[in-house]
Amino acid sequence: MAIGLFWNDNVHFDLHEWPMKFFWVGNNTGNLVFIRALKNIFRPRVFPLWDIDSGTFRDDPEVSHYITTELIWLTENTTYPHVWKMLSGIGDKPLVPISVGVHSRTDSTMIALHPDTVRLLRTISERAVLGVRGEYSAAVLERLGILNLKIIGCPSLYYGMDDAFRLTKPEFREDMRLAVNFRTFYGSLRPAECQFLTWAANRRLPFVEQTQQELTLLNCQNNGPQHEYLSAWLKEQKKVFFEVEPWVSWLRGNVDFSLGSRFHGNILAIMNGIPALTMVIDGRMQELTRLFRLPVMDAADFSMDKPLQHYYDLADFTEFNRVYPQRLAAFRNFLDKNGLTEAMKP
Repeated sequence: MAIGLFWNDNVHFDLHEWPMKFFWVGNNTGNLVFIRALKNIFRPRVFPLWDIDSGTFRDDPEVSHYITTELIWLTENTTYPHVWKMLSGIGDKPLVPISVGVHSRTDSTMIALHPDTVRLLRTISERAVLGVRGEYSAAVLERLGILNLKIIGCPSLYYGMDDAFRLTKPEFREDMRLAVNFRTFYGSLRPAECQFLTWAANRRLPFVEQTQQELTLLNCQNNGPQHEYLSAWLKEQKKVFFEVEPWVSWLRGNVDFSLGSRFHGNILAIMNGIPALTMVIDGRMQELTRLFRLPVMDAADFSMDKPLQHYYDLADFTEFNRVYPQRLAAFRNFLDKNGLTEAMKP
């Protein structure tokens, strides 16, 4: 038996212009982090998403289960015709969705997903246990009558499947090497966000970018000098990785602490033993960080008047280390219930 994963793989990034490089990674290089984890966990056969869209996909008779991450961002008016095509293409085999997540601007579980999406999720749940991102997403789906699910969080935290994994945080040093990250540059920056970026620019800190969205004058509320200052820093210090291994190598060789509002950028640091503090900006991040008891701060609470040690001290991994074995056990149980553990055997 084998497991199939739907993902656009084996792309030669050196052959593509900047926008197409981001296109192939789902417009966010953070996607590479959880895809890397899935490959490490399942050793799957990878089937390109474009084969689904083009109608050229053919079911592999040796594959007993297929997995997909195409349902991680459910919103009220979104439909997923390509996931219907997956179901049609694989016949009666299970399609196991990983990290199904509901995205809403509120905390209300009364969000109304598109009827076609509800029907899709119910159809999938007749063949497989849905792997759900967190408690909020689970509550929304259960209210809609989708009950065959299990909360698993994000697979990026299960890379290596190591029950003994713990993050041991070194004592603070003034010369600690810090790297920062930030949400996508859209809309006007809030005052605390301006402070964070200015603080990072003043220190000439390396900036790990995950999207192609450039900082605009509008982001800076038409403050020309601020836009010029931050843009010059980003041009000098921005780092973008289209493969995970070079990203990991850079982190291990250059970073002692990661700070910012990118979930997967910080998780990649954490899973390589580097402390990180995540600045929560939306319900998705809140749901995931709460599940894993990751150290967080509200992005609105950042102040450039506070010393670096203040933020390093907030990165307390006591609770994360305590619950991590429980989360991994729940993930293993999810694999068992879907028959994936058996399918992973040689």
